[in-house]
Amino acid sequence: MMKILVVSDIHYPDRRETLPELSEYAKESNLIFALGDFTTAKALKYLKSFGKQVVAVHGNMDEPALRKSLPKTHVVKIEGLKIGLFHGNGGPPGIEARVRSAFRKELNAYVFGHSHKATNKIINGALYFNPGALCGRVQTIGFLYIDFENIWGKIIKIDKNLLPFDK
Repeated sequence: MMKILVVSDIHYPDRRETLPELSEYAKESNLIFALGDFTTAKALKYLKSFGKQVVAVHGNMDEPALRKSLPKTHVVKIEGLKIGLFHGNGGPPGIEARVRSAFRKELNAYVFGHSHKATNKIINGALYFNPGALCGRVQTIGFLYIDFENIWGKIIKIDKNLLPFDK
């Protein structure tokens, strides 16, 4: 079984003074999906420091260098499943339809951020998964699990009392 750590909306340092301590979550993952709004390259570099492959897309609040170096959307194929990554856009109402329309083909899963609201639901047979945000009052991440062409997700609330990481 594959376990993927999914993070979005770190917003460092514009909304967070420190980077969140994610090493224990990364350690138990095979791969990391990063859905943008890192704000600075330092936050993306931090995720890459765990030694796991990081598949990333840019968000609307990312610095110009990140927006230039990362794609807006990306499709990953894992164990026969097609998974689309997209930061997202617009307000929370209707975000799933906008995320779906960012891709040309039907996919097995759509993984997105932007709204800062965790989402884990099936729509028309596809998983729509948003890990929430690592900034704000409620901080969440997510895990995606893939096993024999099945995919499902879990949202994890981060304990704010964890010591922050900052390099």
